[in-house]
Amino acid sequence: MSRFTDTPAVAIQVSRNIVVASIQVDLDDNVLERFRQDLLRRVHETGSRGVILDVSGLETLDPDEFAALRGIIRTCAIMGSESILAGLRPGVVSALVEAGADIDGLRAAINIDAAFSQLELQSQPDIEPETDIEPGAEESLDPESPQASTEQQ
Repeated sequence: MSRFTDTPAVAIQVSRNIVVASIQVDLDDNVLERFRQDLLRRVHETGSRGVILDVSGLETLDPDEFAALRGIIRTCAIMGSESILAGLRPGVVSALVEAGADIDGLRAAINIDAAFSQLELQSQPDIEPETDIEPGAEESLDPESPQASTEQQ
């Protein structure tokens, strides 16, 4: 029998190859540990390169709970998944900053849609820029070519 039988679970889904965890329950040590295990298992099973932690359902988030979430984010990074916190409320952000919470390097988005946009933009391959040079025109750019010397005269 699991030690988390009576512990509320955080809803975790996969959408567009991104793991989305919607935290709608009060956090305590047991909830955070169960969430960490469930999230890491889902990241491993799916091979997802991105994780969105939707915290819009949290009215409060104390520095210890925030530190635990940061630890989960670091663990996801070690597994190769970029994490974004989505939906932080202004009061929560103010309280965390005033409490001196470590926010360095933290990626955040105003909502889930913005988080998806950030992760999808990040995963797009670099595209080679198009040039306006016509085929065969490269030869005329070489100053050593016979064609270039006749054009200069």
